Amino acid sequence: MMNEASNGPTGRPMGEPTPNERCADRIVAGLSLRQKIGQMMAVGFPEHFDGLEGRLPEGILSLLADPGVGGVGLFARNAKDPAEMLALTCSLQETARAAGAPVPLFIMADQEGGIVIQVTAGTTVFPGNMALAATGEPAAAYEAARIIGLEALAMGLNAVTAPDMDVNADADNPIIGVRAYGDDAALVGALGAQAVRGFGSVGLFCTAKHFPGHGRTAVDSHLGMPRLDGSAEDLESVDLPPFAAAIAGGATGIMTAHIQSAALDPSGACATLSRPMLTGLLRERMRFDGIIVTDCLEMGAIQQSVGTARAAVEAVIAGADMVLLAHTLALQRQAADMLEQAVRFGEITEERIDQSCRRIVRTKLALEAARCGMWGADGRPPLGIVGCREHLLAEERIARQSVTLLRNEDGILPLAAAKARRIAVVYPATMPRLRAEDVDDDQTVLGQEIAARGMEAVEIGVGLTPTAGEAAAVCGAVAGARVDAVIVATSCKTAEQERAQGALVRALLAAMREADAGSSAGSTGSTGSTGSTGSTGSARHGIPVIACAIRNPYDIRSYPDARTCLVTYGYRPCSIRAAVEVIFGEIVPRGRLPVEIPGLYPRGHGLKS
Repeated sequence: MMNEASNGPTGRPMGEPTPNERCADRIVAGLSLRQKIGQMMAVGFPEHFDGLEGRLPEGILSLLADPGVGGVGLFARNAKDPAEMLALTCSLQETARAAGAPVPLFIMADQEGGIVIQVTAGTTVFPGNMALAATGEPAAAYEAARIIGLEALAMGLNAVTAPDMDVNADADNPIIGVRAYGDDAALVGALGAQAVRGFGSVGLFCTAKHFPGHGRTAVDSHLGMPRLDGSAEDLESVDLPPFAAAIAGGATGIMTAHIQSAALDPSGACATLSRPMLTGLLRERMRFDGIIVTDCLEMGAIQQSVGTARAAVEAVIAGADMVLLAHTLALQRQAADMLEQAVRFGEITEERIDQSCRRIVRTKLALEAARCGMWGADGRPPLGIVGCREHLLAEERIARQSVTLLRNEDGILPLAAAKARRIAVVYPATMPRLRAEDVDDDQTVLGQEIAARGMEAVEIGVGLTPTAGEAAAVCGAVAGARVDAVIVATSCKTAEQERAQGALVRALLAAMREADAGSSAGSTGSTGSTGSTGSTGSARHGIPVIACAIRNPYDIRSYPDARTCLVTYGYRPCSIRAAVEVIFGEIVPRGRLPVEIPGLYPRGHGLKS
């Protein structure tokens, strides 16, 4: 797990300062204490930026002037498409420069891919990490990161809070799931290191997260304080190795988690505020000399413990270089003031501030020089690269390689379109719909794909936690629709959602077993369940029900009697389209589980037919 050589902020062995590093030292020497603290802050703002009007909100304008923040985190709420995002990022950089910023801003976003990505309209939205691992090709992680990085840079985003290096060793953890590559430390480390290299290949700052590991926690740190149980040996074998792999791969940043671990710090301090974890473990034992960035200090785990502004001080004492406050202007100002007071009153030395500020400025200069060497003075590729054909083909190819067939016990798949003319589509709230500007904006991508093949899709939407009454209503609607087959999607993040959606699937399975297929066929002129594929097994089980887990692969635990089941590891359109291609036999399923489904399937399971 340990690295043998110390790495600098750009991933190379430390040694004599480079010209960029000497320049950074001169810049830091010329900054006031307030300006140095500003460089150590990354902030967000709640307002949407209107690219036509072109004026930044007053709150972020004031922070760019004082304390002169070093980073801005952007979210889907701030810009709706690539052009608007580019206009926003350019405005931020220009405003910071006019206010006297000595180096460009880090403008960062959660660009993990899959279910966590900030700009989706007109961009390439790859399947997420678990889907990448399901392809069995580590190179897919590199390719996805490189393309995500290129498109981020084209929009003016020069930093991403990715890749996720958590090991999803607890199938029930409520925050990571498909954001992880899998439940095996070696697999996560190998693919995560590829992603780090992919982001680095285009000169992007990336932060491997969430140190020391969020994949075995029972609490979402957005809501409360999680605890990472287990001995130090457990953490050394499961949670920490992927971060060592990321460091070896040249990670420029690591993001902390608000997670307690008695094995790593008996005081009860969470990792973000723990000197034993950030300085003792990450800096000294793991020899990471890149930028340590906190997760957002406005999350519930922090607000409910020490409080946001005080946490900024404690995080710096612990060893963090940049503190992230993504939402509230008053808290951002309070944090800047408290950091300055902590130095004035001797709680933090100015030498400690200089250390972090120097690390930040050096990294910014090095990455800026690399980008300018690739794309000229602007340091970014043209906006036209976003969502280009080459990128979309890569997205499609990876999605097709990731879809995993868990079960096909009755040989229902591939489904013969000629014998399944009318299909019920039952989907949860997260199923992607068509774009608002399209004519049929109440139709899902799944329904659209079925209709494109000349069949009729009877669409029935449900919430993420359907009640027994809603499940009964869905079963009645499906039975009344006289369909030849049912596709039911599940998308579960929490145990409650899994129980509720599982109950719906079980109700559908029972209802379709009891359905009078012969009567349905006589009324509609279709074959009903007796001949969707010509299978002799389908008649014994009524109208075929195809379950499709469009988020966590673990959903099948709640409907173990489902005889046909697919996993997509995400609900982005590329994954849904690939699942439809598998259902109708247009492509052969190639995905393999990158996780164990306890009691059902081992890691590596996946059928070809």
